[in-house]
Amino acid sequence: MSQVASARGLTRFLAARQLRSDRFGTIAAILGVALGVATVNAVVVLDESTSRVEAGNWETNPRLAADLSTTVNLRGLDKDGKPKAALDVAEETHEDYQVMRSAIRMGSLSAFLVGALIVFFTFTVIVERRKRELALLCSLGATRKQIARIVALQALIVGAAGALLGFVLAVPLAKLAARAGITTTGRSVIQHVYYPWSTMALVSLVGGLSALLGVIKPLRSLWRMQVAGELARQAEEPAPARQRHLVLVALPFMALVYVLMRPFFRETLPSLAFFAVEAGLCCAAFLATVILTPTLVRRLGALLGRLLLRGPAAERLLTLRRIERRGDQLAWSVSGVMVVFALLLALHIVTLALRVEVQRWAAKAVRPYAYLYMRDGSKPLPLDQLDVASVPDGVVRLMLSGATLWPNHVRAAKHDELVAFARASGRAQLVDIAQRLGRGKILLSPLLARRLGVKVGEKVEVSRSGNTRRVLEVVAITDELGYARQAGPYRQSKNFALIDDADFDLIAPYVARGASAVFADGRPAARALHGASPQRWGKHYEHLFAAVAWRADDMWRAELEIGASFELSRMRETDRDFAIFDLILLLTALLAAVGIANQLVLSFHARERELGVYRVLGMTRKQIERLALMEGAFVGLLGGALAAALGAPLGYAAIGALQVISAFEVHYALPWYYPLLTVVGALAIAIGAALYPARRAAQTDFARALHYE
Repeated sequence: MSQVASARGLTRFLAARQLRSDRFGTIAAILGVALGVATVNAVVVLDESTSRVEAGNWETNPRLAADLSTTVNLRGLDKDGKPKAALDVAEETHEDYQVMRSAIRMGSLSAFLVGALIVFFTFTVIVERRKRELALLCSLGATRKQIARIVALQALIVGAAGALLGFVLAVPLAKLAARAGITTTGRSVIQHVYYPWSTMALVSLVGGLSALLGVIKPLRSLWRMQVAGELARQAEEPAPARQRHLVLVALPFMALVYVLMRPFFRETLPSLAFFAVEAGLCCAAFLATVILTPTLVRRLGALLGRLLLRGPAAERLLTLRRIERRGDQLAWSVSGVMVVFALLLALHIVTLALRVEVQRWAAKAVRPYAYLYMRDGSKPLPLDQLDVASVPDGVVRLMLSGATLWPNHVRAAKHDELVAFARASGRAQLVDIAQRLGRGKILLSPLLARRLGVKVGEKVEVSRSGNTRRVLEVVAITDELGYARQAGPYRQSKNFALIDDADFDLIAPYVARGASAVFADGRPAARALHGASPQRWGKHYEHLFAAVAWRADDMWRAELEIGASFELSRMRETDRDFAIFDLILLLTALLAAVGIANQLVLSFHARERELGVYRVLGMTRKQIERLALMEGAFVGLLGGALAAALGAPLGYAAIGALQVISAFEVHYALPWYYPLLTVVGALAIAIGAALYPARRAAQTDFARALHYE
């Protein structure tokens, strides 16, 4: 028993000693596990908290029955008067947010992936570098099983420390994100953060296991090691390691996919289809990282280096020779940079498409107008307190009733006011629509028509409490007429209908006449602004309403909002919705920087004798530092180039999935400067990460390195 205890104590001592001797690599591996686990756990916490906030409201929880007792009910009819099968209102709206939640959960796996790459690289290099030391232990009587225990214990310590640190970090990280207003749907506010401890523990366990998987290949190498041959081999930089064993990362990766996607497996088929596409894209990106990157670094790296690397001739020549001979070793860092910036590019492509969608809609529906409305839509505007004489001639006012509650926002307007307003807008098609809207007619927004399944010329049945129902004919489907400033999520505010004041009795129990006013400037100066930017329209209406006087205290209950300002607020809302992606990618970028620094530190530590020879031949410490920075620059250049090549089709696939599932009219666009910024960003991260390794390499005791044996 004493011998067994002594052997175990020696194993623990040697494992701890080796971890201390490779302090930077150990810290990098622990951070790789910790930040990956913390990112995934923080997303799980935010998503669970968001779900709990939205679970009690039927507008945000499709499993609850819709409460239609406080609003009108709409039902599409075909030309024969038969009811159409409409989309479920809560489920149809909910799908867009499920898409976003799934994308966020999948996006968090990028941090896990980059962290796993750091762990795998660290153990591969450390074990390869210490083979002679381990072979010496074998020659002194240690068995291969004991050697394997030392390495496995190192991985266990790193995995346990990283998993525990990630578990703890996720708590304040999620709380800070919630306080900043970050959620996984963008339509709720988290007042109380809920921590699903069991799921967080499972994620941490999977993250810790990635460290153990990272030593399987090195252990196989040690098991097959020829002790005599290893001791006879001259100390040199390890030969390039084959990347095939990285496939083992797929095991915890797919396990996390299952854990994160399980809550959505029971959702509707379109959502599942999107999840499958999203998971397929992530896995494809992962496989590209594992299989293609080493080959690309070796074959494409030298060409890219010759074209783009600039600097002193000696440092540039040595960097190119290293890329050509041992470029595979840089593939780990290149992979991390590629994954991070490919996802970043795809995210910005999607964000741009959504921002353009808001701009296109707003340019027609809200930008040319100004809105005056009551905060309480059940009360009319006190227009008797408005100094009408101060409103210039040519500025037309359209009075709208309040809107019935979601999911069926229905407003009413007087026919003559609607026609005058359409004429002031300067658009002939709106005048034609306004003239056709009258008693027994209804105008629908595209989103509402999509939900009801009706087209122009078909019928819509409008009913309310008291057995009051009426069949109205759809005269137009457009966003350009009848929209009033509506609080709530952007998607829901675009579901609306407009009826004539002659049919106001259908919505009379719920809203008041004249609850809001929309102003259109029909003067020539305003007509010249058609197609102008939101900023120019905003200045125009700000100047116009600066002269309008309010004559009584009751007007404080009303609020004036310029359409251009409303458009800009909606665009900021879109940016806020994607803030959680920025958080995920910020943490992943930090991991990529850690990976680059770790790779360079371990590489230059293994090349101490080579660098010592350079010093003997006349290179200065400044040149050694520039050599390290140039390797970092190469990692950034190649990683950024591959990210641009991967991110563009990834963004295209994401836009395609949105077009299939979402009701948003999004289109793929790739501005020329997006790939350029991707490469520049990757280059900046890589050079920043290379500063410490470069300084450390330049300060190495080269005399000691040359005498070491």
